[in-house]
Amino acid sequence: METSATSKYTTSFGLSLAISSVVNALIVIAKEKSPAVMAGMQKMTGHHWITHSAIVLILFVVFGFVLTGAGGSQGLRMSANRLLGTIMAGVVTASVIIVGFYLIGD
Repeated sequence: METSATSKYTTSFGLSLAISSVVNALIVIAKEKSPAVMAGMQKMTGHHWITHSAIVLILFVVFGFVLTGAGGSQGLRMSANRLLGTIMAGVVTASVIIVGFYLIGD
């Protein structure tokens, strides 16, 4: 098992991926539960999926650069294994949220 530290950009954008995945799932639920949210997102760019994608991409970049600045010049320090586990936890959590919503909440 590799336990080496990752670069500050790898760590920051990896964490951003985990956060953005969960935000993506929450946006899916918000759009599905609220016709006003869906209509507002559609009005912004012409289609709700374009707005949805733009929001997630912008958040990914913003979170990535904000987290790059955290921790001083060294950035956030994390082993490759821990980062991979965090990314997987974010993606699995987002998947469970979406699947759970469509199986139970819809």
